[in-house]
Amino acid sequence: MSDQRLLFLIIDDDPGDIELLRRNLETVPDLQAEIVSLSTSIKAQAILACRKVDLVFIDYRLGSNTGLDIFRVLREAGCNQPMIMLTGMGNEMVAVEAMKAGFADYLVKNSIDPANLYRAITNALEKAALMQQLEAQQKKLEELARFDVLTGLYNRRYFFERLSTEIHRSLRYGHEFALLMFDIDFFKSINDTHGHLFGDLVLTRIGGMIRAHIRNTDIAGRFGGEEFIFGLCNTGRSGAETFAERIRKAIAAEPFITPEQDAVHITCSIGISLVDSTTPDAPAAIYRADKALYEAKAAGRNRVCTWESDPNNV
Repeated sequence: MSDQRLLFLIIDDDPGDIELLRRNLETVPDLQAEIVSLSTSIKAQAILACRKVDLVFIDYRLGSNTGLDIFRVLREAGCNQPMIMLTGMGNEMVAVEAMKAGFADYLVKNSIDPANLYRAITNALEKAALMQQLEAQQKKLEELARFDVLTGLYNRRYFFERLSTEIHRSLRYGHEFALLMFDIDFFKSINDTHGHLFGDLVLTRIGGMIRAHIRNTDIAGRFGGEEFIFGLCNTGRSGAETFAERIRKAIAAEPFITPEQDAVHITCSIGISLVDSTTPDAPAAIYRADKALYEAKAAGRNRVCTWESDPNNV
């Protein structure tokens, strides 16, 4: 049992049963708990209290409602604490129904003693802790499936999914949308001169700068290697070029400290394509942005170029 002082909530309409459970809880070994109780007629108050407690005991018979009804109300309100069903009946069907619904355990009132209370509480808290760990692991797996570990931006696969959705939406509703391809200039030379760990540091720092510049409605991802890609929602040519120049200048002004403690400055080249009725899909938009990026590099790097309509190109 945890050394931390716990808070338990009892939901029961029988004061005698509440007092009996309270006394049994007070004699459970190694248990430090504060106990509060509520009538089932105060559902809103029960919900608010539930959000603060560590464990909830709910009686099965509650006037016109059942403990299962209250359980559903609490779960729908976002109360995810472990809950134990209490009943005066030794009905196995009730136990099965409670466990199927999501109760952590089930106790018959006339059979409650410190030993089985200790077991039920311990199991319920351990199940809750395990569930939290599993949820945290699931969240981590979902993040790994969507985000690039080094930069914190969307990975290439997930970015493509989002980009296709956003381009489809912009074309359907006639909203402006700009796509930017971004490449760190002479990145191979950076790696060769200062080592790949410094190269990783550069990518991480630039990823952070990108996240600081984009809006919540925009999408940004690592396209591969030293290339990044942005989707700017509700943004036309002027806005896209202003954004690109702002981030280009911010990166050029940022000192990066090498392992030799030298401050080096890094530049980037950016290509822009604008999504309109001539853009059939995400690959076409990427192709155009990539062509503009090539133009920026061919013109001397550390600059922004926008793709211009060309009958010989896509």
